[in-house]
Amino acid sequence: MTPASYTVLNFPVDDVEAAVDHLAGPASSFERYEGSTRTREGSSTGPGPDIAWFKDPSGNVLSVHSEVPV
Repeated sequence: MTPASYTVLNFPVDDVEAAVDHLAGPASSFERYEGSTRTREGSSTGPGPDIAWFKDPSGNVLSVHSEVPV
């Protein structure tokens, strides 16, 4: 199987920083993408939701994100 080259699953959370803290560990690897503003290891802010991307064991990209206020 070849991992997808895009985010395959997004998890909405109330607090992205808390979710990153919960997921952080030796088996976790958070992704960095050009153009995103990093607030700390594992998350970014900017126009739109706060978000953090990471890979599952198969190499697919997943994310946790805040809801965009309407």
